[in-house]
Amino acid sequence: MASRDRDEDKLRKRLVSALREILTKNDPELLVEEVHGVGEHGLDIIFLARDYSGEKHCFGIQVKAVNISCQGHPTKDVKEIIGQLTIATGYDYKFQADNTYEFSGFYVVTDKEVSEVAKKYISSAFKHGKPIYYLYGSRLEKFLLDNENKNITKP
Repeated sequence: MASRDRDEDKLRKRLVSALREILTKNDPELLVEEVHGVGEHGLDIIFLARDYSGEKHCFGIQVKAVNISCQGHPTKDVKEIIGQLTIATGYDYKFQADNTYEFSGFYVVTDKEVSEVAKKYISSAFKHGKPIYYLYGSRLEKFLLDNENKNITKP
């Protein structure tokens, strides 16, 4: 379990670096915050992004460093993700220097894989709520390699 925690911590740091690089570099009003730990309200990272009209929207990310899969019944990891996102859906986020935002959607991120069955279980729990997006595996690695700040120290 300690190894999984270290892997998630490393992945969170890389993801925060990449998001800051693409979101805040040219728009100081956009924010990226790592909120993992006590008082996280089910999320690991929260960020503001703009839509095509320039409106700011708040998104939350749940980070995992495991394969997210299930067959027939949801696994412990799938149930945990649903539980954490359920907590987050009832919570608005206030950035220190900005307004309070209702979440526009959530991301489930893993450096491993997410099965189609697991996606259906997670998304069905929020069918009438905010959208759930998935970034994982080789797509995540490409996103990180293309966008993370090259000046961060690699452990």
